[in-house]
Amino acid sequence: MQMQSREFADGDRTNAGLGRGLGAFSVGLGLAELAAPAAVARLIGADACGITKPALRLFGAREILTGLGLFAQPQSVAGPWARVFGDVLDLAFLGYILKSKSINRTRTVGAIAAVAGVMLVDAFAGVRRQRMALGEPVRQTVTIARQPDEIYRIWRSVERLPEFMTWVEEVQDLGGNRSHWKVRTPVGAMIEYDAEIVEDVPNHRIAWQSLPGASVPNRGQVTFLAAPGGRGTEVIVEMQVAAPLAKTLAGAEAKGDLRRLKQVLETGEIVHSDASIHRGPHPARPSEV
Repeated sequence: MQMQSREFADGDRTNAGLGRGLGAFSVGLGLAELAAPAAVARLIGADACGITKPALRLFGAREILTGLGLFAQPQSVAGPWARVFGDVLDLAFLGYILKSKSINRTRTVGAIAAVAGVMLVDAFAGVRRQRMALGEPVRQTVTIARQPDEIYRIWRSVERLPEFMTWVEEVQDLGGNRSHWKVRTPVGAMIEYDAEIVEDVPNHRIAWQSLPGASVPNRGQVTFLAAPGGRGTEVIVEMQVAAPLAKTLAGAEAKGDLRRLKQVLETGEIVHSDASIHRGPHPARPSEV
């Protein structure tokens, strides 16, 4: 299932491109260490150290396996951290041979600096990947007997979203396409986070994403399309969230929210069929003493 938002696609392409770049670097370095360990040993100033060539061949095999893994899954969270682990081993090895007298210390120190720099890039990729490690998108659709511009206006007024979003307690418009959300979880806890609208095509599409620091990172979009036969508007919601359980809840939430939005726009009120979906007192719910 593909997301239509350019923001979604750009983020995926950036992750994949970074993963493939790291993979290419790993494979290239690994082939050099396997095929020409003597040349690599001279480059790092350790050609006179007896254990260097066998160690470099082992490191080369590790680099190739890591690189192939990154090519196979360029958006994987594990790939960059596997490289960080390898960088730590490389630094430990270089630190060990730095104690030897049969080395070119200037080259070895330069190699240590180079590996440390690469490790920073790998760690950055790993952190970025973790922050964007969202699950597979969930998708829900409903047809509402209203025009796209009318539905767009109510969705774009973020402070009105709690009117039909069950778990959303409050949305505060912060200006500049940013908003602050208070969301109640099924266990009663309250989570808060900031979000930003990253794409706004009037009467057609709104895309958003949570800002860094959100306890449950998420992103999504809602698209408004004219329904065939003049039946109103087809509203399509697509969301991605970080945790598998959150994904399940997001799918059910989106379906219920769209049903409530349809009721609000077509009948002017929400028709409740179950006491459990009411926020306040309900005849089917026992009174509190």
